Amino acid sequence: MARKNPNEGNEIRRFDEANVARLGLISIQERIPPDFTSWTIDFNVDGRQARLSCVAVAEHGGVPHGLDNDVSLALITLYQEAGSPEDGTIVATAYRILSLIGWDTSGHYYQALKESLERLTTATFTASEAWRSGKKWTTVKFRYIDRLEYTSEDDKLGLSGHSVLKIRLAREIVESIRAKYLKPLDLEFLTSLDRPLTRALYRLLDAQRVSPDGGEVTQFRTNIVEWAKACKIVDQTPSRVRRTLEGAHTELVERGYLSGVEYEGRGPKQEVIYTFAKQAAIPEEAKEVVARLGRYGVARPVAHSLIGTYGLGRVEERIARFEAILLAGYAPRNRAGFLVDVVRDDEGKYTDPEGFVSRSRRLEADAAKAKRAEAARRAEERKQQQADAEWDALDARGRATKAIRMLTLILGKHVPIRYYSGLMEAFEAGKMDPREVTEAAVKAQVELQLGPFTQELMRVLDGLGAG
Repeated sequence: MARKNPNEGNEIRRFDEANVARLGLISIQERIPPDFTSWTIDFNVDGRQARLSCVAVAEHGGVPHGLDNDVSLALITLYQEAGSPEDGTIVATAYRILSLIGWDTSGHYYQALKESLERLTTATFTASEAWRSGKKWTTVKFRYIDRLEYTSEDDKLGLSGHSVLKIRLAREIVESIRAKYLKPLDLEFLTSLDRPLTRALYRLLDAQRVSPDGGEVTQFRTNIVEWAKACKIVDQTPSRVRRTLEGAHTELVERGYLSGVEYEGRGPKQEVIYTFAKQAAIPEEAKEVVARLGRYGVARPVAHSLIGTYGLGRVEERIARFEAILLAGYAPRNRAGFLVDVVRDDEGKYTDPEGFVSRSRRLEADAAKAKRAEAARRAEERKQQQADAEWDALDARGRATKAIRMLTLILGKHVPIRYYSGLMEAFEAGKMDPREVTEAAVKAQVELQLGPFTQELMRVLDGLGAG
C-alpha cells in the first residue's frame, strides 16, 4: 500500500494503551486465509495460567490483521486527543484517520479503512486472567469498537474524505486509558515504517522494551513458536515464522530500532533474540534532574522515562511543586510514588500550595503581561499612524493653523499672546516645523517641563525676530 510521509509536526510523545500493546490483539500478518476466523493462545502471567482468544466472521475478512493495527492505534490516539471522554466516543473524518496513520488519502484506501473498522466492530476478544485492571489481572470480553456510525456520500455506502465517523471504543479500553495504563509511543517513527507488518511488530516489540518496574530492557528473547502465537501468525512452523518476520526484522535493524536479531537452537525449541539499539544518552542538562528525582527514591529508569515522556521543563516544575506540597505539611507514605504521580498528573489533582507560584503560572503571567504590552504597542502604533495621516493631509497653512490651535491649548498663558503671531509667521515661512514644535510641547507637558520649554521657545522666536 502506498504511504504518505508523516507530517514533520507529529507529536512524538503519544501513548499506546498498555494492555492492547502488550497482548497484541491483532495479527501482524498483512494477509490471512479466509477461514482464519479465530485463534486462542495460552501463556503465563505472574506464574498463573492466562488465555487470550479472538472469534471473528469470514464475511469481514476473518480476524483483525495487518492494517487493522494502524487503525486500532489511530483510534486510541484520537480518543486521547479528544480528552479521553468517559463515554469512550470519538468523532473524526475518514480523512483524519488516514492522515494520522500515514495512509494515502486517495481512492481505495477508504475502502480498506471501512473493512478494517468492520473487523474491529465484529470480532470478539476474550482475555482470561490477562487484562490488567488496577493492580489485578482480570478476565474481560469485548469488541474493540463497541459502536460504529458513519456518513456516506455514495450509493455503495462507502467512506470518503468527507465521511464523518462516530466511534465508541470498548469500555475496557476506555477505562484502561483513563486509569493511565499507558506506554509512550513514538508515533512519528511508527508511521514512517514502510510495511504494515513492520509497524505491527514494532508496536508489539516496543511493549517489551520496558520492564514492569519501569527499567529499560536491552534484550528480549522468546521461543519462536510462542512468539508466532503472540504475533498471531497463521503458520507457526519455525521456518515459516522466520520467513514471515524477515522483512520486518531487516527494516527495524536498518532504521536503528534494533541492533540485531538472532536465532538460537533448532526446530520448535529455538529462540528468537532481539537486541534493542541503545536509546540516546540522557542530555547533560537532565542529569541533575535525574539526581533530584533519585534523592526522593525515584529509580533511574523511571526518571529517564518521565523525562522522555513529559519533557525536562515539566519534570523540573513538578519537582518544585512536589517540594512545595511537602513544605506545606503534607507527608505522603511513599514519597517516590507521590512524586511520580505529581509529575504525571494531567487532571489538576495537585495544585500550587499557598505562597508557591509554579513555573507554568509564572510563564502564564509573563505571557499575559507581554500580550498586554504588545497590545499597547500596537495601539500606540495605530495612534501614531493616524496622527501621521492627519498631518500629511494638510497643506502648509493647515499644519501651521493646527499647530497654533494645539499650542494655545497646551501653553496657554505660559507664552505672551504676541509670540503666537510670531510662531504663525515662523511656521508659514518654513523656519520652524509645526508638528515638531507641537510634539515637543506635548512631551514637555507630560514630563512637567513646560516652564523650561516655553523659555527656550521664546528665546528662539526672539532670535528669529518673531517675538
